[in-house]
Amino acid sequence: MAIHSVAEFIRSCWRSRLARVLVCIHAAWFFLAIANMSAPSFAHFLDGVTRSSATMFAGRPFHFHYESTSLRLLIIVDSPSALVEGPFGLVSYPLPKTIHFNTYLAGYFGAGLLLLTATCQWFVIGNRVENWLVAKHSGRWFVRMLTRYSAAIIVLILLLAVVFVPIINRRSQTLCFQRSAIFCR
Repeated sequence: MAIHSVAEFIRSCWRSRLARVLVCIHAAWFFLAIANMSAPSFAHFLDGVTRSSATMFAGRPFHFHYESTSLRLLIIVDSPSALVEGPFGLVSYPLPKTIHFNTYLAGYFGAGLLLLTATCQWFVIGNRVENWLVAKHSGRWFVRMLTRYSAAIIVLILLLAVVFVPIINRRSQTLCFQRSAIFCR
């Protein structure tokens, strides 16, 4: 009985148009924020260091205090999913060591795990908000319009992300190499 209700909830989240749009917005924000980070060539330094205040996130050095406002907001908004990711991270912690991942690849593994759990978070949030809007008389209009145009909205979001991620990545690498105080090479 409980498995059936969980399966129905997952199907309900998957069918939610608002949830799909929120997941696409989050994925675009995630990749744009990573593209805005410094260049991914610092990881070999952390493999040989015993102590560091930086960690690796998606193959790039990550220090919350020095990151962009966009990435900081993303980490804060994704903190509920990061709490859920914690046990998965602890269980999967030996995996990169046994497969002989270096710090660079382990950073990508952690970022992928965060993206997966955050995607689930945004599916749940979108489903809950859509159900709340359907219950309200004034929210039904929004849900009908979203149902009609959700495919176009999703395509537009993903197209903008595909166009702007390489542009922002190139810009951030250029800026990183211009700053002499930051070790990027």
